[in-house]
Amino acid sequence: MYLQLHDGPTMASARYPRTPDLRLPDAAKVSNRQILFQAIDEGGNYAVKQLEKAKAKQNTQEDLPTLSLDNLEELEELLDENDGTMGKWWVDVALFIAKNFKAILDFLKNFAKTVQLYKINNKIQDYYDINQYSFQQLNEMTPQQIDGQLKLISGDLLNATAEKREVDAISLSRMSQVYQQRKAMLPIIDQRTMLLIGGGLLAYLFFKNK
Repeated sequence: MYLQLHDGPTMASARYPRTPDLRLPDAAKVSNRQILFQAIDEGGNYAVKQLEKAKAKQNTQEDLPTLSLDNLEELEELLDENDGTMGKWWVDVALFIAKNFKAILDFLKNFAKTVQLYKINNKIQDYYDINQYSFQQLNEMTPQQIDGQLKLISGDLLNATAEKREVDAISLSRMSQVYQQRKAMLPIIDQRTMLLIGGGLLAYLFFKNK
């Protein structure tokens, strides 16, 4: 399954003017929404303990941590989009985390999966910044060029997997998916090739009629 594109305006490359560009490097990164819900999932244990403690002592809402999130409205909007599979208890937990997100941020360093997602995004950003696998030029690559980079990524992915470098392996896997996605988006013949073919055909017809 291909990764979802991030929302926002898209542009088209000079080589493929009718094909929207991927937003790089964001197309390969874990979305902020995914990171948020991973933090909520891992923060659940902390929130449950705090709720149970408050209820055991018959504390009021004022007794709970009072730190608020600056972007709480945006966060609550995300929470409101749940598909209805969460039980009432976990909705309470999620809301507790939303209202006390700054306090919980201090605990994030202990949330291994959430931290890993940040590390994956940082690694993907590093690949982009140093232009590894010609990442910055992905939108301009031909299918053949993409295949060449995919071979390099696949080799490094095998090594990272064998060496149990999990962050590297996941980052490369996500990048591989994006390169494959870009290849699938491309027309069989790009505009430059069509112009060359058209020019050659015109030249052939011109000289043939001489």
